[in-house]
Amino acid sequence: MALSQVNLPSPMAMVRAASWHNVLAGMGAPLPLFVVHDLGALLTAPRGPAGVTLGARADAPRPRAAMRGEREDAGGKGDLAARYLDLLRSIASSDVIEKAAGWRLRDDLVGVLILRVLGDIWSSWSWRGKSTGAMPLPLDPDLYTGVDVAGHFRDFDPRPLFDFLEHLVRHKWHVVTCVEQIDLDTLRLLGVFHYGRDEGGGGALELPDLFQAMRSPEASDVVNFSLELLPAVLETKRAGGSQTFAMDGYASLERRGNLDSLVLSEFAYDEDLFERKVVDQELYYYGHEKEREEERRLQYILVDSSASMRGQRQVFARGLALALAKKLSLAGDEVWLRFFDSRLYEVVKIARSGSFSIPYLLSFRSERGRHYAKVFRQLVLDLTRLKREARRRVVVYVITHGQCHIPVELVSALKTLAFLYAVIILPSSEVTLDYLPLFDRHHIVSAEALSSRAGRKDRALDILETAEAG
Repeated sequence: MALSQVNLPSPMAMVRAASWHNVLAGMGAPLPLFVVHDLGALLTAPRGPAGVTLGARADAPRPRAAMRGEREDAGGKGDLAARYLDLLRSIASSDVIEKAAGWRLRDDLVGVLILRVLGDIWSSWSWRGKSTGAMPLPLDPDLYTGVDVAGHFRDFDPRPLFDFLEHLVRHKWHVVTCVEQIDLDTLRLLGVFHYGRDEGGGGALELPDLFQAMRSPEASDVVNFSLELLPAVLETKRAGGSQTFAMDGYASLERRGNLDSLVLSEFAYDEDLFERKVVDQELYYYGHEKEREEERRLQYILVDSSASMRGQRQVFARGLALALAKKLSLAGDEVWLRFFDSRLYEVVKIARSGSFSIPYLLSFRSERGRHYAKVFRQLVLDLTRLKREARRRVVVYVITHGQCHIPVELVSALKTLAFLYAVIILPSSEVTLDYLPLFDRHHIVSAEALSSRAGRKDRALDILETAEAG
């Protein structure tokens, strides 16, 4: 940390830097801690007196003097510390950094962004022992309080750090370009969905998906389409109903309820008439406001991921699936999402908070061909078991293309288990699917609808509106 050129007046700055370092080490890139700290601080804290300031640390053992003349470029320009500081100033002046610093980015996301910017630099650095001895750093704040930075630096061999720093500043414009390539729309989408496979977050297994989503142009197209749909989706509200326990204010009169909710005028009847009204359930009770009592529906979204769904089909299918999952979870239903091609992949469950594995949906790619009979035979077995274990209403959405040929007998079996909803995207010719009349509702998304941005958005919103009504 003696070589750090970014100052952040926060007692937790070092702890967060250690957390970012651990993310990078877990992904095979244990970058020097001072570089991780400096770039991470620029990504998470605004500039100014209360935020980050650029310049050598006050407790540094004059590292700039140690670095001055230690490494100079071929033209003899300046010292290494000044060149590193110039790189940081170029990064800090980016609009991407300014906008990202205004959002509350999670530590795992910050680590992935640092890898997105410096991963190529780390890979091209030729120092043979660059990964030797890399270990996770402790996250106890007390360990970083009052650390003797000067003493540690004097006892440390700085040659690998100087070599990496020279390599870094030599590729200044590559680093700045990588910063400018950070997709802010993807960061915004991750914030809307509070991404993670459960309430606690995505965990280490999700980091590769997150890294791939930040680099993929296809994922960027899906993100942009999803953000076009989300303003309408976020207007969804959970349906209400009446409750039978006594709390809050009265909302309605009901034919069922507890004795303490009985309308007082009902006691005016004589004894015989009162008993008859009790037997015939003709008495009135006060009802209270609460969420609907019935068990939540299971909304089961299946997204075709075969090679036939590449390009426009994939963008529309995954963008629609994202918006649909968010809308249905906001309505109070339980939502499962699953990819398929020649097999059914793992179930992604959307949490009550609306969070789920966005990176997985954006980066998922399959190369297994197609076997729709096998897929839907397994789906029939899964839904049969689900209905036997917990009786509930299931709505199945199938988002696929015009050549998805499912045996009619399997669709007939599915119809007895769930409400069926199909979205057929961009058929290459007229749709001739024998099973389509068996679906309770279906939409055909034509090539014409996908030919323009406005047409694509309007078609998706039509589908979302009918899905809510279903």
